[in-house]
Amino acid sequence: MEPLAKVLSALASLAWPAIFAVVIFIFFEPLKKLIESARGRKFTIKVAGNELTMEEASEIQRQTLTDIQSKLAELEKQLSTSAPRTFLLESTPSRSSKRILWVDDRPKNNSYLVASLEERGAKVDVAVNTEEGIEKFKALPYDIVLSDMGRPESDKAGIDLVKRIRQLNPRVPFFIFCDGWAARNLREEALAAGVTEITSSGTTLLSQLPLANGS
Repeated sequence: MEPLAKVLSALASLAWPAIFAVVIFIFFEPLKKLIESARGRKFTIKVAGNELTMEEASEIQRQTLTDIQSKLAELEKQLSTSAPRTFLLESTPSRSSKRILWVDDRPKNNSYLVASLEERGAKVDVAVNTEEGIEKFKALPYDIVLSDMGRPESDKAGIDLVKRIRQLNPRVPFFIFCDGWAARNLREEALAAGVTEITSSGTTLLSQLPLANGS
């Protein structure tokens, strides 16, 4: 019996590599596709109802940090060249019940800003083009309107939108949040058309929005 056992053990040791090779041969393509899928799969997170890939979220966070750093640098420069002042900082932003319409063909780019507004109690509705924005503005009493500048429909879609909004409501606060070039070069035209403020800084935008109830 002992020689037979040794023979069976030897056969088993030889069989496992063969079985493994057969399994790899049979499942090579499915395994290859699974690995490729895992490599290409992008994990996502949800922010203010928008599904962002990790790359998109990281880029928005990078832009936000850059914006904050530039604002802090400006503040430090102002403090170093002016008389000492006492600043009163709010530890907790006041709650707001304002309804906001935000028109932007790439709403994902504003996810963190929208989340910040909603955390303060504001209700933010999104439209991706001028016509949708006008329809929503006519349907609901918005307290604030936000817009980007350029969209597929026009390089100055934000200015086109404010002109139409002003025909419906001449007093509603209207802000344009756009890239640095448009904020600098189209500023005068935007203000002349009825824009309350135009900026490329998310920090500045949040600080200037009239979110307090009663404002």
